[in-house]
Amino acid sequence: MKLKKLTAALVAAATALTPLAFNASVPVSYAGDTGAIANLPDWIPSDFDSAVEFRNNYGATHIDNGLICIVYPDRARKGRSEDTYGYELKPSEGMGAELKHEIYTHELTETCFDVFVYQPLKQGDIDLTIVDPHEQVKETPENQEPSAIAGYSFTVDKSLNITETDIFSWLPDSKSEYNEYTKKNGDVSVKDNYVVFCTMKVDQFGDKWEPDSNNRYENIKYLLTSDCTMQVPDLYDDGSIDKIYVYQAVKDGTEKISWIRTSDVRPDPDEPTTCTLTADCAVLDNAQTILLPGQVRVSLVDADTNEPIIYKNDSDTEFGYMLFRECDLGDGYIENPAITGLNANPSIVQYADLSKDREYTFHLEKSSEIKNYSIVGTESSINRNDNNSYNLVFKLKFTPTGDVNDDGSFNIADVVLLQKWLLCSADVKLVSWKAADFCNDNELNVFDLCLMKKALVQTLEAPYVEPDNYIEFAPPYLTVLEDGLTLYSGPDKSYSAIASIPRGEMIREIGYQNNDDKWIFTRYRDKYGWVRIFKDDDVTQTVRYEAVAAKPVIYLYPEQKTDVHVELELTEAELSTTYPKYNNGWDVTAYPDGKLVNKADGTHHRYLFWDAVNCRTRFDFSKGFCVAGSDTESFLREKLAYMGLTEDEMNEFIVYWLPLMEHNRYNLISFQGDVYTDSAKLNITPSPDSLLRVFMAYVPLEDAIDIEPQQLETFERNGFTVVEWGGSRIQ
Repeated sequence: MKLKKLTAALVAAATALTPLAFNASVPVSYAGDTGAIANLPDWIPSDFDSAVEFRNNYGATHIDNGLICIVYPDRARKGRSEDTYGYELKPSEGMGAELKHEIYTHELTETCFDVFVYQPLKQGDIDLTIVDPHEQVKETPENQEPSAIAGYSFTVDKSLNITETDIFSWLPDSKSEYNEYTKKNGDVSVKDNYVVFCTMKVDQFGDKWEPDSNNRYENIKYLLTSDCTMQVPDLYDDGSIDKIYVYQAVKDGTEKISWIRTSDVRPDPDEPTTCTLTADCAVLDNAQTILLPGQVRVSLVDADTNEPIIYKNDSDTEFGYMLFRECDLGDGYIENPAITGLNANPSIVQYADLSKDREYTFHLEKSSEIKNYSIVGTESSINRNDNNSYNLVFKLKFTPTGDVNDDGSFNIADVVLLQKWLLCSADVKLVSWKAADFCNDNELNVFDLCLMKKALVQTLEAPYVEPDNYIEFAPPYLTVLEDGLTLYSGPDKSYSAIASIPRGEMIREIGYQNNDDKWIFTRYRDKYGWVRIFKDDDVTQTVRYEAVAAKPVIYLYPEQKTDVHVELELTEAELSTTYPKYNNGWDVTAYPDGKLVNKADGTHHRYLFWDAVNCRTRFDFSKGFCVAGSDTESFLREKLAYMGLTEDEMNEFIVYWLPLMEHNRYNLISFQGDVYTDSAKLNITPSPDSLLRVFMAYVPLEDAIDIEPQQLETFERNGFTVVEWGGSRIQ
């Protein structure tokens, strides 16, 4: 990609004041084909006002209708002959035709606009350079060339689609682009190896932006300024002046660069007269990448070649991997993991809460979409930079699926398809050719076919023990924690091994045996079998359940002020977040109106909050309700009131769950009984006289299903009453 610099002449021209525009424009045409000009689309400027509008909307360049239009500010040379007006466009030779060059002026100002329209006529790279024919640059004593004012680069594909490839393909140079960019990226941002400062000043306040005198410029150099100030037809406009200052990395290392705004006076007395924008940069990859504090760059490389894995994202779908960030808070507490889907390679992940005072761990896990690669062991490198940014590199092993027709299954049809393709059958197309590259050499030949047949035979020769029970609605995912988890043909290690599942893969529990909580029936790459969810110590898990018990809250209503101790015993999940903090239980003083005072710190609460992760409970959906998403609110109000929640409790339940449910087409809802209460036991002292525990499990559905209606029970409050509600989303 070629990048063109904005010269000092551009900065001077772009900051010229735009005049009143109520009189007729004075066009100066340099186009040889007036018919071509007449047939140009409406978005091409045709007078001074439309040139101003173009600059405010698009900046210098815009592409549409197979045309490139450049609108460039100039200074009218009044009182001189017409042939001294304007700049010239110097395009790459033989790539297209200039359809228009006109200059739009105004009688009240020397500001004018050169408007160029260029039409590419063939595939290739195009440079469009604006030159001043009246200013000569001596290259040799015998040769003089016009002085270059600015340049823009484009590429044209075989269908003559045009893409801008210079820095202004993403860097704003107009007011509308400036507003959109700052809204998304803030006043200080980075892209690749560029640092971008977006500044705004008001002359009436005596504003002045200057670089900090302490800037060292050892690893980063100043590159250019882009003026995005709104151009308006008003000589007395007192709007803001918006400029962007861009730096480029030149050497690996660290660099801290600041710009400072000083003001003589600000209208808001609480607003400081000094404002500083700082970019604390870590420069990596031979000055090709800059990271700011809180940013994490994630790279995925081939374990055999150490080359980046090429990913072409045509649909903005995720790359197929998720980054988990965790932090050990001490005392056995692990913060809820921050989970981010990766949609490129490499990916830049921005964290707003990445503290310098905490030690974080990162690991990669695989979703179900990506094919042909699996995670190798643990991450190969996690580097924390001095500015509290991270550079992560994960290694992936190429493991072809064989599913060349991309129908989600590897079978004899895939082998036949590859065989026909190798025999050059005219009507054969491999949807996913990489799935058959068993030799991992980016070529398909008879050796790949032989290995593919061998893999298919192994798949066909894998009988398995049927489970006693199949699960229709399983927890969303189970993440494999052990590298090389063995898939057996039966629920015992004496059975034959069918496959080895890499760490980070995601599987589902689809069946289980009666009276056996150590083995689950699952499917991995068209192979059905059994995995042991604990190691031999029966304590250490080989998989983690991604289901959660979300926001159970506990209300306490004694008949009089009472000191209460509450303990929670989870048998099929791990406690995650609690509030107030759970220290071998909660000790609170409870009041009849439900108010709670935590004895540990004196804080006041309405309820006790907890949630859990790695939830292994097999929820019961034998009975329930299938409810349209749009009917969720009325359904919950009816059922929760019937079961005995007060209006306040019911409202808090609905406020939490309704946003997660009402936008689904349908929800399969079942209120859990012993399945839940046996896995999350409450021990309360003194013992309550009445206890209501409402736990809703639901499954989002695309289509309605028939299910036997669940018979719910009503609840009567007597004496010391305890009420709990919570829920879980099931895939």
